[in-house]
Amino acid sequence: MSAKTELNANTEGNTQPAADLRLPLLTRPLQPVINLIAAFPASVHQKLLAGFLATAVLLVGMGVNAVIVLDRMNQRSQEITALQQQRDDARQMLYTVTVQMHYRAMALLTHDDTFNAKIATAKQTFAQILDRVQRHQGPGMQAFFQSVRDSSTRFDAASAQVLSLYQARNYAAATDLHLKQEHPISHELENEMGVLIDHSIAGINAAETAFQSDSHLLLALVGVFSVVSVGLAMLLGFFFSWAIILPVRRINHVVARVASGDFNQRAKVRNRDEFGSLSNNVNLMAEQLGTLYAQQAALNNNLAAANDQLQTASKAKSDFLAGMSHELRTPLNAIIGFTDALLAGVDGPLNEEQRASLVWVQRGGRDLLALISDVLDLSKIEAGKMIITPEPFSAVQLVESVLGQHRPLSERKGLTLELKNEGAPEEVVLDVQRVRQILVNLVANAVKFTNEGGVTTVISGASEDRFVVSVHDTGSGIEARDLSGLFEEFRQVGPDTIRTEGTGLGLAISRRLARAMEGDITVSSTIGAGSTFKLTLPRDCRSTSDDGRVARAVANGDHLLLAVDDDPSVPPLLEKMLVGSPYRVIGLSRANEVLKVARELRPDIITLDILMPERGGWEVLRELRSDPVTREIPVVVVTVVEQAEAPAETNADAYITKPLDKNSLLGVLAQLEQPEGTHPDKGDG
Repeated sequence: MSAKTELNANTEGNTQPAADLRLPLLTRPLQPVINLIAAFPASVHQKLLAGFLATAVLLVGMGVNAVIVLDRMNQRSQEITALQQQRDDARQMLYTVTVQMHYRAMALLTHDDTFNAKIATAKQTFAQILDRVQRHQGPGMQAFFQSVRDSSTRFDAASAQVLSLYQARNYAAATDLHLKQEHPISHELENEMGVLIDHSIAGINAAETAFQSDSHLLLALVGVFSVVSVGLAMLLGFFFSWAIILPVRRINHVVARVASGDFNQRAKVRNRDEFGSLSNNVNLMAEQLGTLYAQQAALNNNLAAANDQLQTASKAKSDFLAGMSHELRTPLNAIIGFTDALLAGVDGPLNEEQRASLVWVQRGGRDLLALISDVLDLSKIEAGKMIITPEPFSAVQLVESVLGQHRPLSERKGLTLELKNEGAPEEVVLDVQRVRQILVNLVANAVKFTNEGGVTTVISGASEDRFVVSVHDTGSGIEARDLSGLFEEFRQVGPDTIRTEGTGLGLAISRRLARAMEGDITVSSTIGAGSTFKLTLPRDCRSTSDDGRVARAVANGDHLLLAVDDDPSVPPLLEKMLVGSPYRVIGLSRANEVLKVARELRPDIITLDILMPERGGWEVLRELRSDPVTREIPVVVVTVVEQAEAPAETNADAYITKPLDKNSLLGVLAQLEQPEGTHPDKGDG
């Protein structure tokens, strides 16, 4: 069974619970309505628009109801105000009648004509108020007001007669007429005004009672209508939202299962809208992915077999080149050595012709030795046997020495060699010999392909904690079509007259050396303006991530779990799963260092991945079991590879299939855990 099939088998038990794909328990009786909305043949946009319109209608209805209530309350309020005004007017008329009698008595007693003028003003006021009050009365009060007007007419006539006698200075007759006619009529008017006041007060009380009754009723109607409207709006929102949420959940559930490798899942939704179309497309996608996965599995098997063959062929080639390079270097060293001795005159003097011949032999031997050295370096890199030895050194001094090495040649060609320091790191920790080899190659190429102008070398990168060297020449430049193959083995670009001088391995080896130190070489070029080769390296090529964690773990003295996995997310995941346990997780991504770190730390448990780029996990496990110091440390294999595919001689203590499950991990650790202080080989060592 493949790793993908194992993943499918492990995820079948981790599906989303069915309850998550259904309505909440209390609202499941509403499922038929939601199904009806979902199955209605309309788009999601139309359904949502219908829901919004229904909600809007309810809101408008609430507003209209509120306006009606406010208008009714306003009418009641206006009615009360009118009755209050009528009461006040009746009281004012009563006052004008009473004040007339007061003024009349004062005029008769004091013979002061100003009181007669006040009586006339009061009569005018009475008439104006009477007209205003009568205009606002209904037909039922017309007889009453007619009686008031009759009394007012008789009162005015009596007052006019009294005033005439008064003006004739017949005060006794005026007083007698006042007492017999004018004063009794005023009492009639006062009584009528009292009736009007009582009528107004009774109307006010009745209107206020009606106002209170109406207000309670109308407010109750508004409240009921509002509650019903809000309830209906919420119910509509519930129906429409769940008609969308349920298919989304079901489709998401199927997509998640398909993403985990289960291509047999299908989305079943009732919707006849975009979600229905989406579910059909998801189902079609799952079916097609299942077909593609089957084809991919077959292709992977073929590719794996082809890759094994290629690796075998590549290893054979590298071994052959390495062996041949060593075999050729031995006689070449002898040839060059004896040639140097002859040229030095060890065996006697040479004539000029002999010396010239030996110089050509010497030059050819050294060129051939350089070629063999390049081939040997290339084979070491391809075979993974190139050893990088980081050590601290001055970046500026190294670049200056490389430029000094090429200064004589540049001066013979009339070129300038310039060095610019634009923020170089004071010290770097790299393989100084390999960095020198790269810089020599870049500067030598720049000088070789430049006939006019010069070569400028710029050092920078301190602010980014890197070591950057840019070598710019003023040569003829490189065609864009040649840039892609510039770093290929045995490939040369440039003018034909220069291209034959060299093997075409320098740039290829330089880039591979730079990448071995976690850096790179890039190039940019402009025809007629020259080229720029940029070397970018870390300031320190030593990997400190694992070492730092190891040091902290040793200092803390925790129970250690060494997690060996090239996936950087595995150690943090294990840490989260083991929160609250006595274990401290130490991550290690380099398979080649497992034995070394295990011997130093003596961890309580080792979790080991099988599929790693440097070395296979089974090989690492055999190495741990063969070492006396580490053979007793429990090893838990954590991988996507099915246990049945493990080699027969595998002796892991436990086996967990990815994806990791916390309960499985804790269960395995509980079985393997030993009492403190009894761990084999742990303590004094």
